Amino acid sequence: MTNVAKLEEWAVQVAAASPHLDAEERRITAHTYHLLAQGEPVSTAQIANVTGLATERVEERLRSWPLVLRDDQDDVIGFWGLHVHHVEPTHAMKMDGITVYGWCALDTLFITEILGRETLVESTDPYDGTTIRLTVTPDGVTNLHPEQAVVSLLLPEDGFTDDAIQRFCHRIHFFASKVSAEKWTADRPGMFSIPVDQAFELGQLINRLRLGTAFNQLAPNQTAK
Repeated sequence: MTNVAKLEEWAVQVAAASPHLDAEERRITAHTYHLLAQGEPVSTAQIANVTGLATERVEERLRSWPLVLRDDQDDVIGFWGLHVHHVEPTHAMKMDGITVYGWCALDTLFITEILGRETLVESTDPYDGTTIRLTVTPDGVTNLHPEQAVVSLLLPEDGFTDDAIQRFCHRIHFFASKVSAEKWTADRPGMFSIPVDQAFELGQLINRLRLGTAFNQLAPNQTAK
């Protein structure tokens, strides 16, 4: 079992690989997650509207960040672990009749806390094809099946760039068991696994480092419906 100090160490390493955010940028980030969770592409104007910032300012920040994915209309469809369209490998997040997708297993855990809503997560063990299902709330994980499921991890060695989806995200999976994870990671240097509940705790620590309490300050009427 991993101790809290080790989780904190890992959280610092992951957060350090992400762009440093000031208070204004944290607000943009939290609101963008909330808007994308509605399952539709999001325009810069929508983000500006809910944040109270100038459209030009929001666009400037989005353009400066890696891993902001857009469609042909230049609307945001993917943002730092969350995508409105089906992506492979699939980490489906279902809430209030809407399905969106995490880029990796860890995304489904830390983004759920940001959204402040219960999420039904369904994923697949890349080694043996077992379906992993769990309920994620802002406070933790319940209804985990199989109960012994784990999450694979790889700590970033440098900052996240636009190749991080392939280089990092596509290695962070749910596995039906530690044995399954060990077989899949055996020839992938630097990888290891931890229980799902500890992966959720890691996500919480990363959220605090990257966003502080920004996502807790969103009132219901601050996100577009």
